[in-house]
Amino acid sequence: MVQALNPSSAERHRSVPLQETITRIPGYPRKLVIFKIPASSYWWVRYYADKHIYKRTTKTESKREALEAAKRFYDDINFRMRGGNFEGIPNDVNAAEVVPFRKVCKLLLESEQAKVDRKQQAELTLKNSELRFDKLILPFFGHMDILTINYKVLDEFLQKISKLEPKLSVSTVSNYMGLVRKVLQHGARHGYLEHLPEFPKVGVEDRPRGWFNVGEYKTITKVSKQLAGKRMEWRYHGEAEESTYFCEVGGRLGPNDRLIKRYEMTKDLPDLIVFMVNSYIRPTDIRNMQHKHVEIIRREWTYLRLTLPPSKGHSFPITTMPWAVKVYERICRRQELELGRPVKPDDYVFMTQAKSRDNAMKKLAKQFDILLSITNLKVSNIGEPRTMYSLRHSCIMFRLMFGRAVDTLTLARNARTSPEMIDRFYAAPLQGEMNVGELQSKRRPRPWE
Repeated sequence: MVQALNPSSAERHRSVPLQETITRIPGYPRKLVIFKIPASSYWWVRYYADKHIYKRTTKTESKREALEAAKRFYDDINFRMRGGNFEGIPNDVNAAEVVPFRKVCKLLLESEQAKVDRKQQAELTLKNSELRFDKLILPFFGHMDILTINYKVLDEFLQKISKLEPKLSVSTVSNYMGLVRKVLQHGARHGYLEHLPEFPKVGVEDRPRGWFNVGEYKTITKVSKQLAGKRMEWRYHGEAEESTYFCEVGGRLGPNDRLIKRYEMTKDLPDLIVFMVNSYIRPTDIRNMQHKHVEIIRREWTYLRLTLPPSKGHSFPITTMPWAVKVYERICRRQELELGRPVKPDDYVFMTQAKSRDNAMKKLAKQFDILLSITNLKVSNIGEPRTMYSLRHSCIMFRLMFGRAVDTLTLARNARTSPEMIDRFYAAPLQGEMNVGELQSKRRPRPWE
């Protein structure tokens, strides 16, 4: 709390200002100063008003930040005096204290960890945020008082990360700026900021994901079934690091070949491919999907109702295509044989015997990468890289191409996304020729025509 100075003689020598550090604030009364004392490495602020001396620590070792904190302290003291609160300032308020960006960032990460604990956010999302904070954000903003962060400072950071080599994509730069905004928003919620500064505009770069057309989908499905149960070797060929290839175990090594690692191709892979292309789910859903989340519906229509944990802020149940039911029943039969018992509600639908869910996803991702390498489908004809996420993209594209009168809102709700995301990313490759039948269709004549 702010108090009149009355130090005891025993500790006076530790709290007496160091004369060489006493600094007045330009444009403010001479009785407002900042200084250092032997007992602390922080700058302090002192102000004499109405026969009282008030002082506070700024909690910063930066002189520039201490000068700004002194100005806030001066305004706060005078505001309270004009409001009749002369006798003192509440203990929980320190207008002179510098609140470092690093401190608010720590509070934010604690809040994000709580979301992970409540299953409201994926742990991987939090880890990615922590990596970005440590890599670029905290080295630039960490020591700054959040009240000194304005448009100019934010623009300096934007220019700095925009000039990095290798060059960051527009979406990555936007993600960095979004994390900075998130910290300042968290500071405002805790009362450290009255309002957010204006942010420089980064721009938008839409990068639609690669997908598989019908022929490519048939190819990866067929080859994945052929590879199921086999062991593959990843090898270097020659000296160039990019010259790698996959082959079945047992093939002879050439004079310039070197074995890197062996991988087992599982029966989960072909089932995963067909299931994802018929169910709209994301790879993160595969990670979390247990049998208790799956319900077979047999009515007028046959489908799976997937009541999965929330993902990307959406929690709507997902309705699958009919073929997903056949795949799921096949998975259940296979797991019963492998486990020697009926499947349990808490068993995972894919890679149920993996050591951990991280291990399960790594194995599936690597198997899928091997499949794409063997089929030469890692990159689309227009240069778009393909991953497991491309299976979800293919599912949505097939509905847009072959579905009859499927409105975008219904599709977006079922795929746990928004109509805007459907239009900007998933439907970006959609061309008129793909739906030429719809374009050339005619209305039926009305009775009075």
